[in-house]
Amino acid sequence: MKQWFVIQTNPKEEDVACLVLRQQGIEIYQPFMEKYIFHARKRILKKYPLFPNYVFARITPIEEEMHKIRWCRGVRRILLDNYQPVPIDDDFVAGLYNLEDKKSGTIKKPVTFAPGDVVRIKSGPMKDLYGVFEAWGSDEGRVRILIEMVNNKAKVVMHSSLIEKA
Repeated sequence: MKQWFVIQTNPKEEDVACLVLRQQGIEIYQPFMEKYIFHARKRILKKYPLFPNYVFARITPIEEEMHKIRWCRGVRRILLDNYQPVPIDDDFVAGLYNLEDKKSGTIKKPVTFAPGDVVRIKSGPMKDLYGVFEAWGSDEGRVRILIEMVNNKAKVVMHSSLIEKA
Protein backbone atom coordinates (compact mmCIF):
# COMPACT_ATOMS: atom_id res chain seq x y z
CA MET A 1 0.00 0.00 0.00
CA LYS A 2 1.40 3.39 -0.98
CA GLN A 3 1.99 6.01 1.70
CA TRP A 4 3.41 9.54 1.78
CA PHE A 5 6.87 10.10 3.25
CA VAL A 6 8.91 13.25 3.83
CA ILE A 7 12.15 13.48 1.88
CA GLN A 8 14.84 15.97 2.90
CA THR A 9 16.80 17.35 -0.05
CA ASN A 10 20.13 19.07 -0.28
CA PRO A 11 19.90 22.87 -0.08
CA LYS A 12 18.38 24.39 -3.26
CA GLU A 13 18.20 20.96 -4.95
CA GLU A 14 14.48 20.26 -4.58
CA ASP A 15 13.92 20.59 -8.33
CA VAL A 16 16.73 18.16 -9.19
CA ALA A 17 15.50 15.58 -6.68
CA CYS A 18 11.88 15.89 -7.91
CA LEU A 19 12.93 15.52 -11.54
CA VAL A 20 15.04 12.41 -10.94
CA LEU A 21 12.44 10.78 -8.65
CA ARG A 22 9.67 11.39 -11.19
CA GLN A 23 11.85 9.83 -13.89
CA GLN A 24 12.06 6.73 -11.66
CA GLY A 25 8.25 6.55 -11.48
CA ILE A 26 7.83 7.91 -7.95
CA GLU A 27 4.90 10.24 -7.24
CA ILE A 28 6.22 13.53 -5.80
CA TYR A 29 4.39 16.50 -4.31
CA GLN A 30 6.11 19.80 -3.58
CA PRO A 31 3.86 22.67 -2.44
CA PHE A 32 4.81 26.22 -3.40
CA MET A 33 3.99 29.71 -2.15
CA GLU A 34 4.32 33.09 -3.83
CA LYS A 35 6.54 35.76 -2.39
CA TYR A 36 7.39 39.27 -3.52
CA ILE A 37 11.06 40.07 -3.99
CA PHE A 38 12.54 43.45 -4.73
CA HIS A 39 15.18 43.70 -7.43
CA ALA A 40 16.34 46.82 -9.26
CA ARG A 41 13.53 48.87 -7.71
CA LYS A 42 10.91 46.46 -9.05
CA ARG A 43 8.60 44.21 -7.11
CA ILE A 44 8.52 40.71 -8.62
CA LEU A 45 6.24 37.85 -7.58
CA LYS A 46 8.19 34.56 -7.46
CA LYS A 47 7.38 30.98 -6.52
CA TYR A 48 9.23 29.45 -3.59
CA PRO A 49 8.88 26.04 -1.91
CA LEU A 50 6.48 26.11 1.04
CA PHE A 51 8.83 23.73 2.87
CA PRO A 52 12.37 24.53 1.66
CA ASN A 53 14.59 21.42 1.38
CA TYR A 54 11.62 19.04 1.79
CA VAL A 55 9.34 17.20 -0.65
CA PHE A 56 6.70 14.49 -0.23
CA ALA A 57 7.05 11.12 -1.97
CA ARG A 58 4.27 8.53 -2.28
CA ILE A 59 5.76 5.05 -2.30
CA THR A 60 5.21 1.52 -1.09
CA PRO A 61 7.55 1.18 1.93
CA ILE A 62 9.68 -1.66 0.57
CA GLU A 63 13.46 -1.71 0.41
CA GLU A 64 13.59 -1.35 -3.39
CA GLU A 65 11.60 1.93 -3.31
CA MET A 66 13.56 3.27 -0.32
CA HIS A 67 16.80 2.48 -2.12
CA LYS A 68 15.68 4.53 -5.15
CA ILE A 69 15.09 7.52 -2.90
CA ARG A 70 18.18 7.17 -0.70
CA TRP A 71 20.57 7.15 -3.64
CA CYS A 72 18.79 9.76 -5.76
CA ARG A 73 20.70 12.87 -6.79
CA GLY A 74 19.67 15.85 -4.66
CA VAL A 75 18.21 13.76 -1.81
CA ARG A 76 19.81 13.99 1.62
CA ARG A 77 17.64 11.45 3.48
CA ILE A 78 14.18 10.13 4.26
CA LEU A 79 12.92 11.45 7.59
CA LEU A 80 13.13 8.72 10.22
CA ASP A 81 11.89 8.03 13.73
CA ASN A 82 13.71 5.26 15.61
CA TYR A 83 15.47 4.26 12.37
CA GLN A 84 12.14 3.74 10.58
CA PRO A 85 10.66 5.99 7.87
CA VAL A 86 7.62 7.80 9.24
CA PRO A 87 4.56 7.84 6.97
CA ILE A 88 2.60 11.09 6.70
CA ASP A 89 -1.18 11.04 6.92
CA ASP A 90 -2.79 11.16 3.47
CA ASP A 91 -5.23 13.81 4.74
CA PHE A 92 -2.34 16.21 5.45
CA VAL A 93 -1.05 16.08 1.89
CA ALA A 94 -4.61 16.17 0.50
CA GLY A 95 -5.30 19.25 2.65
CA LEU A 96 -2.25 21.01 1.23
CA TYR A 97 -3.30 20.06 -2.27
CA ASN A 98 -6.82 21.43 -1.69
CA LEU A 99 -5.40 24.77 -0.49
CA GLU A 100 -3.43 25.04 -3.73
CA ASP A 101 -4.60 27.50 -6.34
CA LYS A 102 -5.00 25.44 -9.52
CA LYS A 103 -4.05 28.33 -11.84
CA SER A 104 -0.77 29.35 -10.26
CA GLY A 105 0.07 26.06 -8.53
CA THR A 106 0.74 27.85 -5.24
CA ILE A 107 -0.81 27.67 -1.80
CA LYS A 108 -2.72 30.82 -0.95
CA LYS A 109 -3.56 32.25 2.44
CA PRO A 110 -6.58 30.31 3.73
CA VAL A 111 -8.10 33.33 5.45
CA THR A 112 -9.20 36.55 3.86
CA PHE A 113 -9.45 39.72 5.86
CA ALA A 114 -10.65 42.93 4.31
CA PRO A 115 -9.74 46.40 5.56
CA GLY A 116 -12.26 47.41 8.19
CA ASP A 117 -13.03 43.88 9.45
CA VAL A 118 -13.31 43.60 13.22
CA VAL A 119 -10.88 40.95 14.48
CA ARG A 120 -10.10 39.35 17.83
CA ILE A 121 -6.59 38.39 18.92
CA LYS A 122 -6.65 34.66 19.78
CA SER A 123 -3.39 34.34 21.73
CA GLY A 124 -0.32 36.14 22.92
CA PRO A 125 0.07 39.08 25.31
CA MET A 126 -2.89 40.92 23.74
CA LYS A 127 -5.24 37.93 23.89
CA ASP A 128 -8.98 38.75 23.67
CA LEU A 129 -8.43 42.34 22.53
CA TYR A 130 -10.47 43.49 19.56
CA GLY A 131 -9.17 45.58 16.72
CA VAL A 132 -9.79 46.62 13.14
CA PHE A 133 -7.92 44.89 10.33
CA GLU A 134 -5.91 47.43 8.32
CA ALA A 135 -3.74 45.55 5.78
CA TRP A 136 -1.56 42.54 5.06
CA GLY A 137 1.91 43.50 6.25
CA SER A 138 4.09 41.07 4.29
CA ASP A 139 4.21 37.84 2.34
CA GLU A 140 5.05 35.84 5.45
CA GLY A 141 1.49 36.28 6.77
CA ARG A 142 1.85 39.33 8.98
CA VAL A 143 -1.09 41.68 9.31
CA ARG A 144 -1.54 45.23 10.58
CA ILE A 145 -4.45 45.89 12.90
CA LEU A 146 -5.59 48.97 14.80
CA ILE A 147 -6.29 48.50 18.51
CA GLU A 148 -8.01 51.16 20.58
CA MET A 149 -6.14 51.68 23.83
CA VAL A 150 -6.77 54.47 26.33
CA ASN A 151 -8.00 57.25 24.00
CA ASN A 152 -5.50 56.28 21.30
CA LYS A 153 -5.36 53.88 18.39
CA ALA A 154 -2.20 51.79 18.17
CA LYS A 155 -1.01 49.98 15.04
CA VAL A 156 0.07 46.44 15.82
CA VAL A 157 1.81 44.04 13.43
CA MET A 158 1.39 40.32 14.10
CA HIS A 159 1.07 36.99 12.32
CA SER A 160 -2.32 36.27 10.76
CA SER A 161 -2.63 32.97 12.65
CA LEU A 162 -3.03 34.95 15.89
CA ILE A 163 -6.25 36.68 14.84
CA GLU A 164 -9.73 35.66 13.81
CA LYS A 165 -12.81 37.51 12.58
CA ALA A 166 -14.97 38.72 15.44
